[in-house]
Amino acid sequence: MIDEPTLSQWLDQARTLVEEQKFLHALQLYYKITAASPSLDIAWVELAYVQYELKQYPAAEKTLLKAVSTSEQPQEILFLVGNLYLKLGQYPKALTFYKKLLGEQQSLTKDLRAHLNFNTALAYYYRDNIRLAEIHFRATRRIDPRFPKINESLGELLLRRGALAEAAECLKDAVAHEQYSWIGHYMLGTAYAKMYDWRRAHDEFVLAVEMDPNEPRAWMMCGESLLALHKLDEAERYLRKALELNPQLTDAVVDFGFLFLRRGDAQRAREFFEQALQLEPHHSRALQGTRELKLTQNPQS
Repeated sequence: MIDEPTLSQWLDQARTLVEEQKFLHALQLYYKITAASPSLDIAWVELAYVQYELKQYPAAEKTLLKAVSTSEQPQEILFLVGNLYLKLGQYPKALTFYKKLLGEQQSLTKDLRAHLNFNTALAYYYRDNIRLAEIHFRATRRIDPRFPKINESLGELLLRRGALAEAAECLKDAVAHEQYSWIGHYMLGTAYAKMYDWRRAHDEFVLAVEMDPNEPRAWMMCGESLLALHKLDEAERYLRKALELNPQLTDAVVDFGFLFLRRGDAQRAREFFEQALQLEPHHSRALQGTRELKLTQNPQS
């Protein structure tokens, strides 16, 4: 038997090695600890973390399952097994373990319930089951309205299924709680844009640019909203910056086509629509632009 002070000392040494990213040395020490004290849950969990960092995924899985079998209170370890499968993209397996816990939520802490529902939602979302993902995102928000990224995540899902007004309200909460999130402002701008509220959309896209000036999509959407507001010169500046950051951004190329179409420059418009179709031959807005271009040139047809 190993006394508690010695185990505590070994754990401290192993954790120091992990902090120093000396994972192989930490691995050997955790093997020693788990062999000496098989009922010490935290040692198994930390061992699995080291194995994951070393990309020893089957070993991490085996370690966590071993911990489940020896633990008197295995709920958090079951959750970690699910998380391992979630990180590995094995969503059905992740859901198998999450479902074991969902049926006994009342015995879990508030924090664990919130994380459980959020990760369950992610697993369903990645499996393209939007209905069940939404149920669990909503459950997360009921449990903890300030759970990190919950309003962004739910807002993105609502955008995807076209519930634009609710998405906007959800995303307003997101940026209220995290005002420096570029993606929150970007998605809120997208919600407004889909509702054709271009002024509000522009305001949010400007904030997204301020939060992350290196994100070309935000610059592009600033240009697109200005294009919709018929502020062509301002739109051009934003679109040029978007293409400077990403010359292959097809949507920005298409926007340039519409910009020159609005200016009556059919030749430049055609060049941009053709460039966009070279990048993406079936791009719907580029095809729409070429049709509009033909109508302006052949008004009788």
